[in-house]
Amino acid sequence: LKRRASETVNLPTLENVTRAAFGNRRKMLRQSLKSLRPDAESWCEQSGIDPTRRAETLSVAEFVTLANTL
Repeated sequence: LKRRASETVNLPTLENVTRAAFGNRRKMLRQSLKSLRPDAESWCEQSGIDPTRRAETLSVAEFVTLANTL
């Protein structure tokens, strides 16, 4: 996996985001990410991600964006 300078991310934070997102099977992001931030819905929207999406539909870049805005 090639990494660009603009795609830097704190790996433990990225792991926490992906763990929370995939922790509740078939849940929407707005619900599954509440363990990290109570305002998960607005967090997703600020990151440019629809909070009604499910974790399996996000790209790696979108997870990096979420981690960077946590």
